[in-house]
Amino acid sequence: MSKLSPEDRAKKLSEGLDYVKDLPGFERGHPHYFKDPMIDHLLEIVLQLGAEIWVTRDRQMVTEYLLATEGKVTPEMIENFKPTPEWREKMRDERRNYTRRLYQCLYEGIGTAGEASFGSGVMRNNTGNK
Repeated sequence: MSKLSPEDRAKKLSEGLDYVKDLPGFERGHPHYFKDPMIDHLLEIVLQLGAEIWVTRDRQMVTEYLLATEGKVTPEMIENFKPTPEWREKMRDERRNYTRRLYQCLYEGIGTAGEASFGSGVMRNNTGNK
């Protein structure tokens, strides 16, 4: 397998993503969605933290599975774990539920581009809005 140049890699990664040009705040090479760029940075941090938490949860579930089925677990066993189709489906459902639970508030009550009109889940639940 040949190594791609940075330009070719960027082109390959962006294939089929032309729709992003229509998103509010799109700027080639630096998409932004809110008037205050700090909100975009904080959103990126939240998304990255969510991904890191999922990786930890995934590894924890594999660890628990190996302990229950094998009676022991090693780092190599976790890295070499091959899920069954049933396990893969269970993990897909877990990931889907986790993602919805974690990021649902990002899709509720979003105003136009540049507005940060959504509130926290705690605020919505206390006011009876959901």
